[in-house]
Amino acid sequence: MGAVVAERDTDADWRELGATQPYWGVLTHPQFRTENLTSATVESFYASGGEHIAYVVAGLERATGARPSGRALDFGCGAGRLTEAMTAYVVEVTGYDISPGMLDKARQRGGRAGYVGELPAGPFDWINSFIVFQHIPPARGMVLLEALLARLAPGGLVSLHLTIWREPHLKPAAPAGWRRFAGPLIALRRKLRPQAPGAIMMYDYDLSAVVEACNRAGIADLTLVATDHGGHHGAIVLGRKAQA
Repeated sequence: MGAVVAERDTDADWRELGATQPYWGVLTHPQFRTENLTSATVESFYASGGEHIAYVVAGLERATGARPSGRALDFGCGAGRLTEAMTAYVVEVTGYDISPGMLDKARQRGGRAGYVGELPAGPFDWINSFIVFQHIPPARGMVLLEALLARLAPGGLVSLHLTIWREPHLKPAAPAGWRRFAGPLIALRRKLRPQAPGAIMMYDYDLSAVVEACNRAGIADLTLVATDHGGHHGAIVLGRKAQA
């Protein structure tokens, strides 16, 4: 029997990033590193959130014929980049994150959204998440996805981003005869020589499992918008839950 390798504690990674690099942890451009920040770069950070949410809302309208309204949840809100932008479209927005440092930055911004460190009960009329699930191991991420979908009100909208495949150069390299052993060997190496907290891990999801979870939650019609983050390919899943 092979060695049992413990799942990486990605929550610890994001607690560390929130304490040291709360903006760069969200957008990994040099200007957003703590040591390079200026008031102008902080403003550009939040402005990019408004641009993204406008793009998502337009996509939801095209895909579902509906516009966000009511109560919204931003899952993995970080420093509130998207959360505050969402307040322009709905009555109430809650941002949820497991990183205290990022939540502190979000609250210091002084916007209209509320921020919490425990997943709220809902129901919500719009649930959004972007560049979050890709950093959560899929076995745990699928449980969280189902928990989110269970909080969606009848007629509610989803805009959920997940990564699903990556370019070959981003996959672990191994000689042809050893490829089937590469995964276990790399996992064992990580167990024996673990990275310190603060690493940004990337995980790919099974798109069929994601679609099944959405369908079982009452979201029959889905639209996928392709994304590419440096060769990590994914999709923003847009949909609407059936009315009760």
